[in-house]
Amino acid sequence: MERDVKSLASVIKSEKKGERDRILTLFSPSMGLFPVIVYGAQKSSKALQIPLYCEGNFSVYHMPEHNRYSLKDADIIADRHVLLEDMDLMMASSLFSELVMLSKSPDAELYRLYVDALDALCLFQGYKRVAISFIVHFLNLFGILGGFDSCPVCQRDYHEDEILGYNVTEGVVCCLACDDFSQTMILPPNARKFLARTLELPFHDSLQLNISSAQTDRIFSYVLRLLKIVFPSRIRTLETGLWNTV
Repeated sequence: MERDVKSLASVIKSEKKGERDRILTLFSPSMGLFPVIVYGAQKSSKALQIPLYCEGNFSVYHMPEHNRYSLKDADIIADRHVLLEDMDLMMASSLFSELVMLSKSPDAELYRLYVDALDALCLFQGYKRVAISFIVHFLNLFGILGGFDSCPVCQRDYHEDEILGYNVTEGVVCCLACDDFSQTMILPPNARKFLARTLELPFHDSLQLNISSAQTDRIFSYVLRLLKIVFPSRIRTLETGLWNTV
């Protein structure tokens, strides 16, 4: 049965469809990811008010026989236009969106992390710090990270000043004894402690942790490299643009 559907959602992707239409990929805490067709978007002033990464209450028309949604109306509550005005903010937003789309089961918890990260970028809280916290919480949410208190491979608790490596077979950060990645993903003690504390705190609180700009740069490079290992050849944001040399 055809029906109207209303949902809080953020626009996670926007792409042209033909000469007149546009497809928005919406991320909803209740519906997950779903595409919405905006008919005549290329000439519609209304469509111009629905920018990429904005959040709002969307009214869509569901056609189940085609498993298709079309946009009826949208009440925008956060346009997040600043994310499209700065290259680094745009890259970070693109990365977060791509990771959400790569996740197997986007849900309400991931939605809250996603919108919190975009809002933090809008407040100019430092795109590297926001990216570090988002990536660490994202990987932990899906059980990829392995934690920073004990080795997930041998189960041994880490020492206070222990250096960590990476086990590519299990896909987790580990002690050096369990490292099977030629020690090419080394995590020093101070960086490990920072990431462990980041995981302990809610997202916004983790952004208040005291850390130098040099340490931020090193950890930022580390988590981006970690993403490339976890999602090999699948993260387009890291293969193009300003961050392709990381």
